Amino acid sequence: MKVKKILKIIGIIIVILIILLLIHTIRNFIIITDLQNKISQYSNSNNYYTKSIATENNGTVITMEYYKKDNKQVVFLERNLNGEINKISMYDNGEKTDTYAETKDSKIAQLDSGTIISINIYNQLETDNNWQTFLGSIFTKIKSTNYNGKECYIVKGFLSSNSLNFENAETYIEKDTGLFVKNISEDITTEREYEFDNVEDTIFTEPDLSQYTIQENG
Repeated sequence: MKVKKILKIIGIIIVILIILLLIHTIRNFIIITDLQNKISQYSNSNNYYTKSIATENNGTVITMEYYKKDNKQVVFLERNLNGEINKISMYDNGEKTDTYAETKDSKIAQLDSGTIISINIYNQLETDNNWQTFLGSIFTKIKSTNYNGKECYIVKGFLSSNSLNFENAETYIEKDTGLFVKNISEDITTEREYEFDNVEDTIFTEPDLSQYTIQENG
């Protein structure tokens, strides 16, 4: 009798744990699929601006601003280490890319330099299908927070084809848009902001070439 009672208690505990796991998984699945649907309206945008600030534990701050309008793109990249600032600007007019590099000692231009660093609007919770999303939801931790005045979810442990999350990495995703606004991963914290349908043609005007030393490619 005592053994039966113990087995019954164990059985009840297992059933309760399974129910709790299902509730946890279904909640996460609903939240993740909702965020996936919301970001889909932004992922194919042809007119947007995004700013990313990555802060490393050694004090290095890398700021990247990216503008896209139709087939034109421009990137402004700044690296600040202990007050020493290096800048790179890349302009893509749809036919060629020109690169301008600036340090405290030099200003160098490379014309028709090749490719540009494109910053696409990625779904940080991308999966191939709902079954993959459901399986990922089992091990994911999601909690609500307010970040910079925006209601967000902090997502931890979700495996996505679009993001390589390290162990204990945390991604802040805005509830209203599905856009990622912050990521804390190992020794780097990255913050990102966005604007849509606001990019003007003037931003694609290249610097005065006479201020730069032209460097040949190759």
